[in-house]
Amino acid sequence: MSEAHLLQDLAIVVVIAGVMTLLCHLLRQPVVLGYIIAGFIIGPYTPPFSLVHDLHSIQTLAELGLVFLMFTLGLEFNLPKLRKVGASAALAALLEVLGMVWIGYKLGQLFGWSQKDSIFLGAILSISSTTIIVKVFTDLKMMRENFAQVVFGILILEDIVAVLILSILSGFAFTPSAGASMALWTLLKISLFIIIFLVAGLSLIPRFLDWVVGFQSTEMTGISTLGFCLLGAILAYVVGFSVALGAFLMGAVVAASKSAAQIEEWIHPIRDMFSAIFFVAVGMLIQPQLLWTYKWPILIITLVTLSGKILTVGMGTFLAGYGLKNSVKIGVSMAQIGEFSFVIASLGAANNVTSNFLYPIAVAVSSITTFSTPYLIRKADSLVERIVQTIPLPIQSLLKSYENWFQRLGNQKTESKTKSIFVKYLIRLLIYFAIWVGILLVTQVISRIVSSPSSEHLPFLYLVLWFLCGMTSLPLLMAISKYINHILLILLTIAMESSKILGVININLFYNLLQIFVIFSLGSAYILLASSYVKSDLIVILVAALILVGVLFKSFIIFVKEQIEKHLDDVLGLASSEPMHQAALITGQHANLINDLGEQLALTQNSLGVSKSIRVLRIREQTGATISAIYRMGDLITNPPPDTELLANDILVIWGMPDQRKKAKTLLTGL
Repeated sequence: MSEAHLLQDLAIVVVIAGVMTLLCHLLRQPVVLGYIIAGFIIGPYTPPFSLVHDLHSIQTLAELGLVFLMFTLGLEFNLPKLRKVGASAALAALLEVLGMVWIGYKLGQLFGWSQKDSIFLGAILSISSTTIIVKVFTDLKMMRENFAQVVFGILILEDIVAVLILSILSGFAFTPSAGASMALWTLLKISLFIIIFLVAGLSLIPRFLDWVVGFQSTEMTGISTLGFCLLGAILAYVVGFSVALGAFLMGAVVAASKSAAQIEEWIHPIRDMFSAIFFVAVGMLIQPQLLWTYKWPILIITLVTLSGKILTVGMGTFLAGYGLKNSVKIGVSMAQIGEFSFVIASLGAANNVTSNFLYPIAVAVSSITTFSTPYLIRKADSLVERIVQTIPLPIQSLLKSYENWFQRLGNQKTESKTKSIFVKYLIRLLIYFAIWVGILLVTQVISRIVSSPSSEHLPFLYLVLWFLCGMTSLPLLMAISKYINHILLILLTIAMESSKILGVININLFYNLLQIFVIFSLGSAYILLASSYVKSDLIVILVAALILVGVLFKSFIIFVKEQIEKHLDDVLGLASSEPMHQAALITGQHANLINDLGEQLALTQNSLGVSKSIRVLRIREQTGATISAIYRMGDLITNPPPDTELLANDILVIWGMPDQRKKAKTLLTGL
């Protein structure tokens, strides 16, 4: 009987949604409005009776719609685009969330609500609806507009902040003092999850999908993609995050595949069907009688939401240099609340923290702002003109002056290359550190799983487990210490450039001492964590074994570290050839690592000398020049031995007379 009800409910939802889609198309209206109206018509709160028997099943299918919608957003909005708008998106998201939380709290206090109701109202109003905006942009064919990319960047950061807000409010609901600690722990988990997810995903999934596409089977490609989409969602859910975050990250990973366009074409019909169910489910939550009972609070909160979001988001993007008109346009696009607001409101209601009226008010405000969003976005240009006309001319001139100043500031290239290298190194450092922390946490989880008080071999099992953890950590610790060295050296060269103090510093001694300090500090943290499971008398054996392995197999560990770095270069593109060239220049000119460098030569994939050793090339015999140093992926190799193999992106320091260096360059590059 339940199967028949589900089939009947699904048929009603799809048929009525289809009818409303046709109607909206004829009336030239966004179809998302038709879906919400369809949900309102068939919902359980619309008289005379509900047309849907199993609301829970429809909500489950709607969750799938959210997953597929976020997955396709990840396909559209890849990682380079996120990096491009990252700073401006962060500023706008910060101002919006903080501003709307404060506005919502003050508004609740004006209504005479309790402090908890006011806090939850602020949280409800702080997060815009990713699903609504994505659907409207898709319908209006605005996905690739420049301002839309900034909106997506803000939404991504908002979704991350929303998880943090949920953690804070969860602690607030039970024990107010636990909110801050839970928030910090959640932020750490989110960062680790995103970094490890992207690194692992980009390492495996694009190549696997390209291999599957080679079979030229649309079915194999589609099912594999569908599996990865759901896998990303369930991984995020298991860790404790939104399925939307996991689906989006998986979409960004799949977008790195050479077959992303083919995959996107295959997934669109599935996305359209389930996203329609999602928006119908939103419409089914509308309660007509509550719209009248709380009409004035709903109306006021709706107006405050619209104006507040336009103001806060517009201010953030304007300060980031997007100009007055574009900033207002971005703010108009984000003037609504949605799915995260439902979750926040239901959290308060489920734990009896908030009053009973807050959840239906949140649903009503979300429904009204959802209705208004397509019209606001469609009429954004004319609305922007009207808003600008209300601003006094002196203020407009002042704002224009700021915009021009920001553009001039952005056009300045001073220290931009040094900054680029610094950012690349910092990203690498964060990735390696996150992977290392992830290994420690996984080892800790496994230790808890295998714990059994009755097992006689448990101490030995712990010893082996943490020894493997330490072995895996050694290449990562070397990489972490290396990039800490590089970052500090760049900061020192910038700070002391004029005095040339670094010219008298023994760089090798500086590197070695700092590397020992970093490895000792991180190793102490590892030992402290391992001591919770490994007995004190076995800790000595563990440390001694790791030191012995580190000394005896140092060359192999360095080789593993280099292979890891090469792999990261391939899958993430963190070190393009240009920044590496500039890193060599900084090292040579400012740090004075080598005196009288002669001439530097950057090898590319097409250079004749790539994948050949110095001995095979016979550079000195044929040209008279000498390779005195190689700068490779952050490492400086002085006086490389004859068996050293040259690699793409190596920066060679060629020593010799000008004619000798010219011959060597021709021999190495073929040009």
